[in-house]
This record gives sequence, structure tokens and C-alpha cells, in this order.
Amino acid sequence: MKRVIVVGSGIAALSFVRQLQDDIEVICITKDKLAENNSNFAQGGICFSKREEDEAISHSQDTYEAGAEMGDFNVIQEVITKSYPLIQALVDEGVPFDSNPVTHHLDYAMEGAHSAARILHAGGDQTGKYIAQHMVEHLSHPHLSIMESTEVIDLIYNHEHQVCGVLVLDSTDEQQIIEADSVVFATGGINNLFPTNSNIPHTIASGCVVALRHDIALESMEMIQFHPTLLGEPEHAYSLVSEAVRGDGGVLVNEQDIPFMDKIHPMKSLAPRDVTSRAIYHQQQEGHQVFLDISAISNFAERFPTIYKAVQAHYPEAIAKQCIPVTPGAHYTVGGIKSEIDGTTSLEGVYAIGEAACTNFHGANRLASNSLLEGLVMGALCAEKLNQSLQPVSHSHFNPVFKIPSISADRAAQLQQKSFDILGVERKGIKMQNYLKEIEQTLFETSETEYVDKAKWQRYCTVKLLQIVCTAALARQESRGVHYRLDYPHQDKQLQFELIEINSGGMEHVKSTTRQRENHSILH
Repeated sequence: MKRVIVVGSGIAALSFVRQLQDDIEVICITKDKLAENNSNFAQGGICFSKREEDEAISHSQDTYEAGAEMGDFNVIQEVITKSYPLIQALVDEGVPFDSNPVTHHLDYAMEGAHSAARILHAGGDQTGKYIAQHMVEHLSHPHLSIMESTEVIDLIYNHEHQVCGVLVLDSTDEQQIIEADSVVFATGGINNLFPTNSNIPHTIASGCVVALRHDIALESMEMIQFHPTLLGEPEHAYSLVSEAVRGDGGVLVNEQDIPFMDKIHPMKSLAPRDVTSRAIYHQQQEGHQVFLDISAISNFAERFPTIYKAVQAHYPEAIAKQCIPVTPGAHYTVGGIKSEIDGTTSLEGVYAIGEAACTNFHGANRLASNSLLEGLVMGALCAEKLNQSLQPVSHSHFNPVFKIPSISADRAAQLQQKSFDILGVERKGIKMQNYLKEIEQTLFETSETEYVDKAKWQRYCTVKLLQIVCTAALARQESRGVHYRLDYPHQDKQLQFELIEINSGGMEHVKSTTRQRENHSILH
């Protein structure tokens, strides 16, 4: 029987397994527990613009514009239109999306940078949990096995130089080879590279690191989206406060009760996330504290039960004052492993889907509630691709010799602690250059070891990913979307179609190149 490995257990992985034919064995490998992923804890909703009946033009245009006009419009439109039957299937199967209490029809919410109300929610602010639980409960694949607490650290090749499986650290930290005819990375984002982040898993996703070791290109790794509203203050954030709160009437104010967004963007508190994050950051730099005024939301506890519980746990006085303290934090990895929308990468037999991948769907900034949609679509299209094309390969593999630099916990923590200041919502070339020298000195001057455990692997991945993001950020000499450089504060029209690739240097200096986007679709 043919076998495929899917690495990860979020919505992209679940969508993949859901659509895979029964005659293909599938092994799901997850570094945490099956339910410990960002999809399961996604508060925001899922875009469903089918009722607009415009062939996804309006939703696509919003996505393109929120992405600072860097995305591929054809890709955007195709992903959105292909989401319609998949989301409709979830509705028909009984996923309890919120409904209007009067009409009992689906309740479509408004979120930042959208031109229409098109976002479905479930359980108020528990959409990811409801969808993921539904998909897990309906996994009926007869040949599915799940390996939890297992970390993929490398790809394995056979004597014909075909990928034939993965090298993992199992639940006891022992190296083990898992054989397969194809490997699908659904490893999610790298947002917890930053000390202040909204990620649920505490461990770093390593799909990009493994891919680069095998010269699979990474794309747009400079594009890290910072969510404007994490519950808390700088360096003390606790959980996400969904954009839907602002969609329902929440207003950003400072401690003087000034709605500062009113003078910054026509959409005020519902401005795109990159604009809003920088505005809050500037308020904080000026000595202000930022709050979300929820006084206009009459049923806050019922509408946002998860957020309400978090506020009660950490800032119980905030509910009475109707003002929740918020701060920006790393939230979504726009870039990732370069792939097509069906997950195809440059290495035969290796695929990437969901947040781990980069198809140029999001451009330079993700539009709110497009991530669950993308994961659902890419998982399904990747399964469809493998249903038609998966071929058995020889499993007579080479015995791998696996080495990484043995970076100390203190050194990794020191570098990571600087990440927000240097690679956060505002960046500057000279600071990034000096930071990159520190990172590369650590990578090159640290002795290598074959005795790899998960802790060493995670430290290596942390430093390696900082190197990758910093290299890409230095290469994009303009400000666009979530990438804002103080030394290049404006968009450069000549760079609108240029994408930054990291395409070599898995263990050494990583190298960046620019390429022209193949499709230059411009909206009219």
C-alpha cells in the first residue's frame, strides 16, 4: 500500500487527511499533541464570500489590497473560489457556525480591511476549535495512524535519490526513520520565534528549516504579521483578542481615552493589521498604554467567551472598566516554503500546505480570517494531487548522519529576546546587519553534535529561523505590508512584483535572491 506522511495536525493537515483516498496509508506526525495547534485555538473566523455572487472578485480585491498589492490575484481568486464547496460542506455537516438570533441564518461578521461582512464564526471566538474538533471527529480514513510528541528533523533519500521518508525524534528523544512515498509539511508558522506572540504551541515549527536543508526555496520570510491586539502589555502578553472584537464595535484608545486610530486611517480601528500594529507601537514608544474600549459591545461575555475568560483571569478589573489592555505580537507567518496551491514544491515527493507554505496568496500582509480558508483549500488540493499522482518509491534508504550546532540555551534565549526590537513591527538596516552577524557567529562558531535531542533541535531551529527572517528582511529594501523599514519607509513600485527567496544555505550562510512574480495581474 502506498504511504504518505503529513507533518502537523492543524486544519491544513486535517483537510488533507479528510480528502485522501482510503487506499493510501497516512501517518500524521505532530510535535505536540493532536489538539495543540494554532488552528484549534484560532479565535477569528473563516471567510465565506460565496453569497456575494461575484466570482470572488470583491473578496479577492480586499485580499490583494490588504496584501499591499504584492499577492498574485489569480492565485487569490482561485483559492477563494475553491473554498466555497469545502466550507459549504462543513456547514452542511453541522459545524455549529453562529447564526442570527432573529432570522436563524448564518451570521456574517465584519473584520478589518474587509469591504463586506463575510466572516463565519463558531462559539463566538472559538471558530478554529469547532472546525478542528469536527474534522477530527469525522476522520474516517481506515489507514490513519497518529504519532504525537514526535519531531521531524530531516528527510530521508533512497539509492535513486528520491525522498522516501523522514528522520524523527520520537516521544523518548530517540532517532527513528519513518518510511513513506511522499512527505507533506503542514507544520504551521514560526510566530513564537518572537517573545510576544499568539502561538499556542511553545515549540518552534521546523518545516522551513528542514526544507531549506534540502534546497527547497523559502519565500517572503520577511513577512511576519503582527496582530495589533494581544491581551496584555509589551513583553507580558497572554492570549489573542480577536479582530472580531473591533468588528463588533471595539475601539482602540490610549490611557487618555483618545481614539488615536481615527486620524491614522479611514477605517479607524478596523484598519489593516500592519497599520494598526505600528500605530499601537508608536503609542507605546511615546509612553502611552493602549486599550480596547468594549463599551459598545453589550453582550461581550456571550459573544467572546474565550476572550472574556482570559481577561477575567489576568485583568479582572478591565471588564468593569470596559477597557482591555492590548499590545502587538507576532501572529501569522505570511511567508513559508515556496509552493503551488496544491502544495507542490521544487523537490519531488515533498509538499507544503497551510501556514507552512507560501503561494503568494497573502502578498505582504494576511487579510483577517483568510488563514483557516487557505489551510482548508490547500489540504484538499494536495490530497487531490496525491490521489492522482502518488507512486511507490523504493525504501532502501541511506543511513543519515545528522549533525547540528550545539547552541546553548542561554545563547539562543539572548538572540531570541532581541527579535522583536530588531525584526518586529519596525526594522532598520544597520540594526539587522549587526544582529545577523551575531546570529551567524553563533551558528558557525558553535561545535556540531550528532547527539541531537528535541531541546538542541529547537535551539538550533530558533537561531536558524532568526537568520532566515533577518536575511530576507535585509534583502527587501522598501516598506510593504507587514515589513516596515525605517531606512526605506516607502513602497517602491518597482519592487511590487519582486519576491524574496531564500534558496540555499541550509547549514551555512543563507542566500537571498529576488525573482519576478510570474503573474502580474493588476486589478481594474
